[in-house]
Amino acid sequence: MFKIVVWGTGGRGKKAAEILGMDRIEAFIDSNPEKFGKKFYGKSIIDFENYKKYYQYYPILVSIVADKAIADILRKEDIFYFSYNECPPELIGYGWKRAKKYIKDFQLDENKVVVYGHTLYSILVYEFLETNGYECVGLVHNSQLSEREQMSFDNFFPFIKIVEMSEVDEETTVLQTVSDYEYGGNLQDCRLRNIYDWKEKIPEYYNPQIASLENKYKGKRCFIVATGPSLTFHDLEQLKINHEFCISVNTIFCCFNETEWRPDQYVVVDVDAIETYDKEIRKMDVKEKFLSDASLYFDYKNLSDEFYVYHSVFTKDTVEKGLISDDFSKYTYNSGTVTAVALQLAMYEGFDEIYLLGCDCSYFQTGVKHFNEPESMQIKEYGVQEASMEMLSYHMNAYKKIKDYARNKGIKIYNATRGGYLEVFERINFDDLF
Repeated sequence: MFKIVVWGTGGRGKKAAEILGMDRIEAFIDSNPEKFGKKFYGKSIIDFENYKKYYQYYPILVSIVADKAIADILRKEDIFYFSYNECPPELIGYGWKRAKKYIKDFQLDENKVVVYGHTLYSILVYEFLETNGYECVGLVHNSQLSEREQMSFDNFFPFIKIVEMSEVDEETTVLQTVSDYEYGGNLQDCRLRNIYDWKEKIPEYYNPQIASLENKYKGKRCFIVATGPSLTFHDLEQLKINHEFCISVNTIFCCFNETEWRPDQYVVVDVDAIETYDKEIRKMDVKEKFLSDASLYFDYKNLSDEFYVYHSVFTKDTVEKGLISDDFSKYTYNSGTVTAVALQLAMYEGFDEIYLLGCDCSYFQTGVKHFNEPESMQIKEYGVQEASMEMLSYHMNAYKKIKDYARNKGIKIYNATRGGYLEVFERINFDDLF
């Protein structure tokens, strides 16, 4: 069994420990000096300099969502690494509780195979084939890897036989272990089996309750109420008085003790929000609650009827390319912002006019707290940080892709937020709508 060092002791670091197993992890790297020398899942937390001195023979798995800054450091120092974002979403926790049985019981009809890819998942598949008696011809490097990266890869994994595609005969099945975007379609002339994409292979991902909502509100309008600082109680009262259909998100329940307004639907996608606000989400008075399957610890089995569990797909591609789902009942693409998920739901339900309210997109720039959210609930690390701005650029890209998608579907999306930084959608004065 090959071992790795995981960079990050946050939520993704926990997922790596739980899913990959501690037998595979040698240590954890963190940038916070207060953590150095402490233990995480029984393993040492070290700094980068310590890694270079004592752990350099183990490849690094970067578990951070916005990993560009760390990746730049590692490339600059010519250190080989894996990005957790390149693994199938199930191996990052998204859908894992429902998918793990199918993945662990995975069998191939083909005997003679070759692995195509360069990610941590590619190596795990190769290891699985070797230990389960398959005739594994070898591994084909993804064409995106530079010559230097290929050499580093080979040094870390001398037990893997590297082959060229020209060496693969017609009787050998190529196992695709990277996304469609990464392999670039250059495997079309071979016997190909995609074992990266699991979203159509897990029956439990399909939710018939959600399917019953498809185009239910065709011809109607709705408001997606985010929790930005520009939102006011007067806005919420206007929505209530005019009987507007509302979809809201995240910590909106913090204002419920000061208003009789309630959203018709509630959406949460972030795993930290699901686990932190478990009790609040369960008890709040909302008719339909849409909950992603991203948590390893949340009790999905004991849910009341108003809960709709949906499959959230969060990978490098969904974040960087702003992918959009055509079928919310099977899966939705998470590009790092819950508002984008709520927009996909609203379009799936058939709304022709969608208005964003309280979608300031100021979280990373100003540090101003969300609407009616106590200071104690705020993330403390505000400010213009490189990782924060990286995520903001992804969010804006996702909104642009949604705008194009909506236009092609004849759906109009307006931004009725008072101020803020989101300029992708046409601005409209909220007070003029009534």
